[in-house]
Amino acid sequence: MNPDPQDNFENRLRAALQPVEPSEGFADRVMTRIAADAVKRARMGASRWFVMALAASLVAAIVVGEQWQRRQEQAGIEARRQLLEALRVTREKLDLAYQVVNSEARSPSRDAGS
Repeated sequence: MNPDPQDNFENRLRAALQPVEPSEGFADRVMTRIAADAVKRARMGASRWFVMALAASLVAAIVVGEQWQRRQEQAGIEARRQLLEALRVTREKLDLAYQVVNSEARSPSRDAGS
């Protein structure tokens, strides 16, 4: 009679899953490993916070830089507007002075007639 392959598998599985006594110092090694992992996780947590703080600082610096640049552009536009207005007023005053000087030069001298 052929043994059932399923029974053979179950027997091998039972044999493989038999309780085994841990080696000497096993508990100490496990506890040491747990402590080391806790320290490693704490360092990783701190480094995550550092990376997040660094990223937030970078974003803040970019935003502040963009706002500063926008203000500089607005100030430049306002300075240009004021310069053009000053040039327009100067042109009008110079045109007026030119007209007065030319009208006096064309008209006969008032001093000559008196």
